[in-house]
Amino acid sequence: MQMQQNTIISIQSLVSYGYVGNSIASFAIRLHSIEVVVLPTVLLSTHAEDNIYYGQVISPELFGLLLKGVKEIDLSKASNYLITGYINTTELIGLSKEFITHWKHENPGAIYVFDPVFGDTRANGLYIDEHVAKYSVDHLLSLADILTPNHFELEFILGHSVTTKQELEQAICNNPVLKEKIVVVTGVVLQDTPEDILEVIIIKKAKVFRLQTNYVDLHAVGTGDLFTSVFTSQLSKGRDLVSACEITMRFVTQVLKNLKEKKQKQISSESIMKSLEILF
Repeated sequence: MQMQQNTIISIQSLVSYGYVGNSIASFAIRLHSIEVVVLPTVLLSTHAEDNIYYGQVISPELFGLLLKGVKEIDLSKASNYLITGYINTTELIGLSKEFITHWKHENPGAIYVFDPVFGDTRANGLYIDEHVAKYSVDHLLSLADILTPNHFELEFILGHSVTTKQELEQAICNNPVLKEKIVVVTGVVLQDTPEDILEVIIIKKAKVFRLQTNYVDLHAVGTGDLFTSVFTSQLSKGRDLVSACEITMRFVTQVLKNLKEKKQKQISSESIMKSLEILF
């Protein structure tokens, strides 16, 4: 069996109900008429910020079998993009590393998008164990072509805070690993960021693109996962880096506006579908 042409591989969490991780990524990717290979790292009844949820991390044995099955599909001719998101054990990070290494070897020119999903300021810091987050940086970051950390996650990777555009640029351009990557920092809050603005900053080979959209005062779980999946899909459809990011920012902003109008705090299929025209 061969995969359909124009396919994205997505390695991240999966929930029975709600829109986080692969549950939102697979939806968003398919809306672009792109096929998706879903590889779950954890299976929960709903996201972990709900008061009641059940489930568990996918065992290394099961995860390994899923990877083995996917390896036997002709990846080199079908999938040029791969996303990793929430992975909260060193065992699954190690297996993911092996898989991505093999995938990139079989598919020269393929693009790996690393979304750290370690934590954020809203959650008051890390929501995975620190040693797991560091293990992810040590083992996955070097393989990545693009990374999409939020401001908190970038500071964790760097090991220090950044509060100005100059500090951000210097920190990335002086980092021996990050300077070779395309870094897309979401939810950036710098000293000169207006209160009513949400920023995304792209740094590619010392070139800085500072993009802005209107800030929507609503915290919905899964917006980061939505951003990365839409952004990657836009790249896969042939958009350039800045255009893909701008479209994604407008789309996510409109999804949040739709939720706020309905006085909802959870991403819904309605909020996504009502924003669909922005993508095309």
